[in-house]
Amino acid sequence: MTLAGESVVDRAAVRDAIDRAREMLWRSQRPDGSWDSPCDMGVAPTAQVLVVLHHAGVLSPADAADGARWLRARQEPDGSYRSHPTAPGGDLGTTASVWAALHLCAPEDSSGTIAAARSYVERQGGTEAVVGAFARGDPAVVYLALAGLAAPEELPCPPMLPALLPPVVSFMERRFHAGILMVSGALTLIAHRLRGDWGADGRPPSQMARRFAARTLTLLATFQNRDGSWNANTVQTALILPALRAAGLPREHPMVARTVAWLESQCVRDADGLHLDAFGSPVWCTAANVRALIAAGESPADPRIASALGWLVACQSQIEQPAVDNRNPGAPRIGGWAFQPGNETMVDNDDTGAVLTAFGATLSDGTLPPDTARRVAASRDRGRDWLLGMQNPDGGWSAFVHALPAKRPGPLFTGPVEVSLDDPLAALRTLVDPPRELGDPSTEDLTGRVLDGLGRIGLTTASPAVQRAIGFLRAQQFDHGGFWGRWTVNYLASTACVLEGLARVGQDMSEPWVRRAIGFLAERQNSDGGWGELPDSYRDPAMAGRGPSMPPLTGLVLTGLIDAGEADSDAVHRGIAYLLGEQGADGSWPHADWLQAIVPPDTFYILAEAAKHYPVEALAHYLAAGR
Repeated sequence: MTLAGESVVDRAAVRDAIDRAREMLWRSQRPDGSWDSPCDMGVAPTAQVLVVLHHAGVLSPADAADGARWLRARQEPDGSYRSHPTAPGGDLGTTASVWAALHLCAPEDSSGTIAAARSYVERQGGTEAVVGAFARGDPAVVYLALAGLAAPEELPCPPMLPALLPPVVSFMERRFHAGILMVSGALTLIAHRLRGDWGADGRPPSQMARRFAARTLTLLATFQNRDGSWNANTVQTALILPALRAAGLPREHPMVARTVAWLESQCVRDADGLHLDAFGSPVWCTAANVRALIAAGESPADPRIASALGWLVACQSQIEQPAVDNRNPGAPRIGGWAFQPGNETMVDNDDTGAVLTAFGATLSDGTLPPDTARRVAASRDRGRDWLLGMQNPDGGWSAFVHALPAKRPGPLFTGPVEVSLDDPLAALRTLVDPPRELGDPSTEDLTGRVLDGLGRIGLTTASPAVQRAIGFLRAQQFDHGGFWGRWTVNYLASTACVLEGLARVGQDMSEPWVRRAIGFLAERQNSDGGWGELPDSYRDPAMAGRGPSMPPLTGLVLTGLIDAGEADSDAVHRGIAYLLGEQGADGSWPHADWLQAIVPPDTFYILAEAAKHYPVEALAHYLAAGR
């Protein structure tokens, strides 16, 4: 409640809310000790996987029919399909991908749906517009071509020669994320195969083509996980499957067979039919929920916590990181974590930092059983050393790759990044000075979360690595005090993560630049006490921190403010009251469509688990600050 402009919070109500939320979290723990949350980016993963499985000749009639039925049920009244569940309207590339899938899987049963989707595509400029969208990163034209709905000659076809010149390859590897190089090689293979350039038997005919196919397959093999996936992501894996076949690999080849098996294993059946999610999030969700439960008062000695910790320890990568992702001399090559346990070739700094937060929270009071404590501590040390070896020269941390071109101060992804494959001069300019969006630069939100993890396991501002990270953050701060967010939407979340990280490593939170960050969060609070932000803030930085209130984002912002010493502020009191009012009877909070970013400003996903752990963590930090 609010009196005379000040909020008064009933601490007993906060305690009750925490207890209900804690029970809610326990109910969703899986038997192996982990938690998971499907990452919902809409219909595109289902459509694209159906197309490639059909093209490979391995899609069963039953799966084709069930997948088509699921897709038909999600069409918008104007014939379109949305790029993600909360998108304000239809998306050209997503609609084209679904059109391709329905054309292959159930053309008769889907005739009306196909006609409406095709009409939408034509109103948006037709297949020519779909082709043009590829330069902005939309691969839908590939699926139209695989389905026979676009001429193969319209496919982008990067040249082969640069990939065969070692100095050029080395030059590109130091400027582009390996995923960009893999996609480029895959597209070249697919385009040549569909155009008939490979000949009747489908094998590359010339020496150059054979060398290119071998070089591309070597790169793809480097990043294929043992489970058959790439990045444990259905969208990325779907694009690579036809490239393997285009390179001449038979269906029974181990790389192809494992790819198909993994894609098939991701199929989910429900009352609407068959669909696939983009990816899972068990490592991230398990670390976050453990951290939240410990904050909420659970003992690290609880066997359920030990089970979760054991699961996280088992997920730590023991496979050497591909050298292209870290050329830092002497840096450890094992010890990181990925978003998903099977994604061993693409471990990342963000998830490693998240796991360290959970380890730090559970090791801090010495109540873990001795054997568990020893295993967790050893795993913690390996993770710490790997993470420090991934720190970039600018002091920050990127997601996957060490020392690609650095981010300049200011926002990225304010619009689609266009790369021309037809204009040699434009391609040369891109090669020499690529858009930072095509690399993997240090970013503010991720660096804040890494500092949170390092701080929880004992690193402070006395550490040179921490000092370099703080220098990076200070250089990236906006005039309004906030920080841009790469992986979470957007300025509010990033600023909160930065504050949490700074507080955890012992930064002086009274310094003016830190106070500006606190002021940014307080100024963006909504009248109902919550905080919210829409993905519009990527295209328009003037929208930073603006949007309808969202419980998970409010929880994250509150934790940042509380950790920064603002627990007694009116903004925090009002925010806590908002969370209390939004909690459901089962202990959960509504998600309210807060998004996570894949490739802004267009590609996002919903991580439903965020609505579980962020609010309870905020309430717990609030109670702890008042002791």
